[in-house]
Amino acid sequence: MELLVAYEKDPAGHNIAKFISQKLKKDGNVYRGKDFDLVIISSPVISADWLEEEYDYDGYIFLSKHAAESGVLALTCHNTGNFSDANFGGNNRQVAIPHPYIQKSYIQNLWNARSKFSEFQITIEATHHGPTALNKPALFIEIGTTEKEWNDVDALGHIDQSLFFHIIKRNIGATAALLDWNGMGKNKQKILEMLGTTDLEVIKL
Repeated sequence: MELLVAYEKDPAGHNIAKFISQKLKKDGNVYRGKDFDLVIISSPVISADWLEEEYDYDGYIFLSKHAAESGVLALTCHNTGNFSDANFGGNNRQVAIPHPYIQKSYIQNLWNARSKFSEFQITIEATHHGPTALNKPALFIEIGTTEKEWNDVDALGHIDQSLFFHIIKRNIGATAALLDWNGMGKNKQKILEMLGTTDLEVIKL
């Protein structure tokens, strides 16, 4: 099961979380659903390397604002990690485990619904910022670029429970994990250990 995570002082992430939480059941500080849970935390998500110590899930999807000097409106997502110094959370020269299937499904669903927010660019950003030390896949989902968009009811309304339900539901039926064995580098063992906690057949390519 995936955990959606938002920072309470991030206007976009918090607003997305409020939309999603409306159809979930609150249990303590966790909003629980059939296929994913949601939590709103009191510290910035880019520094949430501690998260799995308190919340043990199969993967983490962070809901966040997107800011850019260009001012271009964007619905975007990206994996996390620092290729050099950790100026915005995480550790120096550490890259988190990516979340490719969720990322692909999310972008496909946004593209199919693009007529509902035609002013926004739909993009995938390069890997950057924290958290980097989680032992499960992590993905940032962001809306930008100014406070107006972070509070845009129409745009935020489409990044809601039905979208996440569709994305995660599609991947529940997976039966195998295909690994690019020669291209996996030093993370091979870490990934194998993670897959060992699932029922997936591991196929090395």
